[in-house]
Amino acid sequence: MARQPVFAIPLNRDLSTSLQDQLSDGLKERIRDGIIPAGSPLPSSRELARDLGVSRNTVVNAYDRLLGEGYLESRPRSGVFVNAAISGSAGNTLCRAGATKRLPTRTARRNFRTPTNDMKLVEPQPFRPCQPDVRLFPLSRWNSIRGRILRSSGTLLLNYQSRHPLGLPLLRQALASYLSESRGVRCRWEQIAITCGSQQALFLLGQLLLKLDDKVLIEDPGYVGARQAFELAGAKLIPMMVDEHGVVPPEKSAPAKIIYTTPSRQFPTGASLPVARRLQMLAAARTANAWLLEDDYDSEFRYSRPPLPSLHSLDSAGRVIYLGSMSKVLFPSLRIGYVVLPDELISRFESLRLIVEDHGPLIDQATLAEFIDSGSFYSHIRRCRKAYASRLEAFLAAMHRHKVPLDFPFTDGGMNQTGYLNGEQVTAERISSRLLAAGFDVPLLSRYSMQSPNSMQSSYSILYRHDVPVHRSGLVFGFTAFEPRTIQSAVARLAAVMHE
Repeated sequence: MARQPVFAIPLNRDLSTSLQDQLSDGLKERIRDGIIPAGSPLPSSRELARDLGVSRNTVVNAYDRLLGEGYLESRPRSGVFVNAAISGSAGNTLCRAGATKRLPTRTARRNFRTPTNDMKLVEPQPFRPCQPDVRLFPLSRWNSIRGRILRSSGTLLLNYQSRHPLGLPLLRQALASYLSESRGVRCRWEQIAITCGSQQALFLLGQLLLKLDDKVLIEDPGYVGARQAFELAGAKLIPMMVDEHGVVPPEKSAPAKIIYTTPSRQFPTGASLPVARRLQMLAAARTANAWLLEDDYDSEFRYSRPPLPSLHSLDSAGRVIYLGSMSKVLFPSLRIGYVVLPDELISRFESLRLIVEDHGPLIDQATLAEFIDSGSFYSHIRRCRKAYASRLEAFLAAMHRHKVPLDFPFTDGGMNQTGYLNGEQVTAERISSRLLAAGFDVPLLSRYSMQSPNSMQSSYSILYRHDVPVHRSGLVFGFTAFEPRTIQSAVARLAAVMHE
């Protein structure tokens, strides 16, 4: 009698979805439903490949993905098991309050901590903005580099390293090469400071450059984190209008200590600042003797347009401070950002950084340095760019197919899409609240604005066309964290809510 497969997961070679994706999704579904209980062993990759009639690499890659997402855990000399912290659940939660299992050893029972609501690991809800797909990240490659770094460096990276408050030189050198090649940022590696994300960079720059009541020109709508960092430093914020070409440059006579902008892809509208306006921004900063903060948060993700030169590459007066982050390019919990500083600010920034912390996560910095130098970083960007482009296409096609009453004017890049309402029969606030109740995370465009939504001067509410600006409301969608089939089903549900 033929032996039944260990896990009878149906795989269909006629589908566009890869066998690896079908297998990992099937395993996840059975784990969440409790069909494969928490703590239970999985068959070896060779055994499961034989039972399912697929290559062993298909099973190995599926297992690696689930190990990275926390569904599985590897036990040395024992094999692969369903994560003991997981209990059957209809949602995407990995840990549920009160879920307990009998653990195999007394030590494990003594060290076991029952998960609470605060310890849940969750996936992003559709369509939460600014979420990379961490499943695309080459975790096995990263872990291989990390292990090699630890073996070669021994315990050196485990000690305090107060002599590197601006980050490991190896990473700063790797970033200098990357920025020069990809964004035209010409700088010495000594000008680069590593931070715990771009948000910490904004906080430190606010504390370093601003005094009480100093003026900051900032995009409206714009990044709320930047606004909060400058407000905490006591600055007075002056909104700059945003139109179909991005931020409208201020008058040369406008006084300011800082001008903050996201020129590559304006957040949250998605408009890209043309070269003429970039030159006007530089002229305004030079005339006002202001620092021009260029936040290049997702310039890696371009789908249908060539890259425009960074403000930093056009700056001849040394007034641009360039910021970037690895949180969206790689994975959010990495918490590594960077800032390119003018020479006159380096020592002051270093002193302030030492007050906040001696240094960042050195092991991750060393790993990232080799990840970049080995070419793995560039391969990952290309893979994400290709995947995100197809997801954007699927998102826009589904929106059109289901006749969702939204316009999307900026579809050439980025991780988010801002949709403007067609018609005023239903308010954006009402739609957003209905979507939230239905399990969607789609913020209002007004969340990113400094001004009242009822003001005719409120920049967030303008849908900019080439003929005449029309005052309208909108919603901000993220699409990069979700596979095309997830996008299609989620848009169908979203359309049903909006058509109500």
